[in-house]
Amino acid sequence: MHIVTSSGCRLNVVVDGPEDGKPILLSHYLGGRLETFDGQLSALAGRRVIRFDTRGHGASDAPPGDYSVAMLGADALAILDALDITRADFVGVSQGGMTGMWLAANFPERIDRLVLANTTAFIPNKPVWDELAAQARADGMADIARSTITSWLSDGFREAAPAQVEMLIGHMATMAALGYIGNTRALRDVDLRADLARIGAPTLVIGGAEDGPRGASVPIITAGVRHGHSTILPHAAHLSHIENPAAFNDALAQHLNS
Repeated sequence: MHIVTSSGCRLNVVVDGPEDGKPILLSHYLGGRLETFDGQLSALAGRRVIRFDTRGHGASDAPPGDYSVAMLGADALAILDALDITRADFVGVSQGGMTGMWLAANFPERIDRLVLANTTAFIPNKPVWDELAAQARADGMADIARSTITSWLSDGFREAAPAQVEMLIGHMATMAALGYIGNTRALRDVDLRADLARIGAPTLVIGGAEDGPRGASVPIITAGVRHGHSTILPHAAHLSHIENPAAFNDALAQHLNS
């Protein structure tokens, strides 16, 4: 289905599970699509699982202009409102985790339990996003997609699942350049550090053991929110829900059902 936001952006949304199941909203990483959460569906059996393509991605619209985390959060609220959902659990990976932090800080009454995977509240390297936006505008998405996705995956996963790696690269490579550029602005400008203390939802922070310096955000977010705990998954880098779905799903289920 498509849900239209107040700004006229059509968002591609898929809902699985029983209508009376407890709702959970899943938000993907930059360059992903809603189907990157296919590996979590079995762990969420019995729930009302809402997945969507972030604006600029997949089958959602890619309007021109700069996007912001607040805009992406408003999109998520529009989905919940259209489905008549007052309150939901939320799982966000990387960029999706930023959306989750914004929602939990600014609309705490809408978020029950929160899962923040491979994400950060602040990215200090601002120029890189302007450089990537310029590259996308000039040359398209193919080179960006290959270099980005391969850098986000662990060596073991790249070697063991080459077909899946190519699929993930394809997801990003087929993004509209305008959509990618709009999302880079959100990542360039994000700063949720002051918002962490306002997040009262029980929060699980997930990192990948092979995520390198990006993993430094795990203890910062865990300590910054009011009710946070964390886990580091082995055999995973930045896309831990794809690289090690068994461990990710175990941690997810334990948090959501505790």
